[in-house]
Amino acid sequence: MASSEHDLYLSPISIGLVLLALLTLWLYKRQYRSKLPPGPWHIPFIGNAWELAADPDLRKSLRRLHKKYGDIYRLYMGPKLAVVISGYEAIKEVFVKRGGEFSDRPDSLYSSLIAEYQGIAAASGERWKEHRKFALTTLRNFGFGKTSLEGKIHKEVSILLSAIEKQKEKPFRIQHLVQTSVSNVINAMTFGGHFNHDDPRFAKVMTILDEHFENNGPNNAVTFFPFLQYLPGDLFRVKKTLRNVKYLEGFIGDLIDKHVENFDENKMEDFIDAFLLEMKNNRDQKDSTYTKKQLTKTVLDLFAAGTETTTTTITWAVLYLAAKQDIQARVYSEIKEIIGTDRLPSLQDKRNLIYTEAFIMEILRACNIVTVSLPHTCSVDTKLRGFDIPKGTTLLPDIDSVLFDSKIWGDPEEFRPERFIGKEGTLLKPEEFIPFFTGRRNCVGESLARMELDLFIPALVQRLEFLPPEGTTLDINELDGVFGITHKPKPFEIRAILRTKKADEIKSC
Repeated sequence: MASSEHDLYLSPISIGLVLLALLTLWLYKRQYRSKLPPGPWHIPFIGNAWELAADPDLRKSLRRLHKKYGDIYRLYMGPKLAVVISGYEAIKEVFVKRGGEFSDRPDSLYSSLIAEYQGIAAASGERWKEHRKFALTTLRNFGFGKTSLEGKIHKEVSILLSAIEKQKEKPFRIQHLVQTSVSNVINAMTFGGHFNHDDPRFAKVMTILDEHFENNGPNNAVTFFPFLQYLPGDLFRVKKTLRNVKYLEGFIGDLIDKHVENFDENKMEDFIDAFLLEMKNNRDQKDSTYTKKQLTKTVLDLFAAGTETTTTTITWAVLYLAAKQDIQARVYSEIKEIIGTDRLPSLQDKRNLIYTEAFIMEILRACNIVTVSLPHTCSVDTKLRGFDIPKGTTLLPDIDSVLFDSKIWGDPEEFRPERFIGKEGTLLKPEEFIPFFTGRRNCVGESLARMELDLFIPALVQRLEFLPPEGTTLDINELDGVFGITHKPKPFEIRAILRTKKADEIKSC
């Protein structure tokens, strides 16, 4: 019997399913031929979004995938190929030994629309090399990583202690107080500024900076599905992010304009001054990258990174001290024995504060402030352990896979500062301890961050005892973090009980 016209009709849905099946088959054949790293099944154009969203704790999703697919595995972020690099040896191989191939930044919402491929964090190639070197050299000239900076940090430590004392031992949130004091350290070097804790404009800047880091999760969806930014409303916070960046750049732009008005090339007082001098010296070069936009983006990078990660680390430290009274008591006992209470801790004390330093290192390891380092990309078609890595592939360095590797740490889920203390009581510094990442694009501010942690945290414990609000307890295992660009604790309250003298009675070294 002849088929009717109705029998021959294929609905649009049927055609779509056939085309999708053919596309899926073609993608898998291409994957097989090109020998991409192993990875989970993905839906064309959609990718593996659900793999990372399966658990609100990003670390658990990454650990599950790492266990199943090994140190190098692929994910599709929308239609874009990404390769996750896990485990210390793989990270060292890719980003240290072969850093020349894997140091660029991929195209993303952040690099293109927000940073415009300028500054330091989002830049690639010669621009990145030139301005990272300039930033490090210039900041060192203003004390970055040098003991000469100790006095400026002590000033901010004392101001923070006074601000905490004003809480009069009542429950309060410490994060924003820490944030302002930490930010003032990098501010002094970048634009010579100092802001009070009650400065309303700077308080707004700090709030916007928090939002900027927290918006990273929703923003990522737009990186992989660019059309989402054009949907009605602002579900993925792109418009809000752009407004926030515009505000922050306006804040920095005002500071730059004041420096331009008062510029004296014989009087270099901070990073902006030094950059303006470089702009002047390069003004006749047609292709010079020393521009006001590059300066604005670089200062924003330094300001944001120099504020966020150290603030988050100190905030986690206070939370752990309040939750683990036995550890706090041991840290205080060591500080009291080695330093006493008549002066602030100094950088010279670090060598003798073995348990205190081990506590700080364990905070950096266990709290893992940057779970996944900023994405990299490869500048050429290449191979990695027999797998093809096409040019432009996004590479995601999984720092958690190192800091929580049971083969390295034995019991990584336990918070145990003693893991960094050797049998003879000396401090251990394992090669695999990479909270600031490693290779060419490790954290620019690592030396400054370490100085701040070694001065702020011992001083806080020396002067104050941190406790939960009365009638409550803090179970650290129930205090989930919030994942954005950084991994920070959810808002919490603590009490700070004055142990000894008030902040204005303490002597600096």
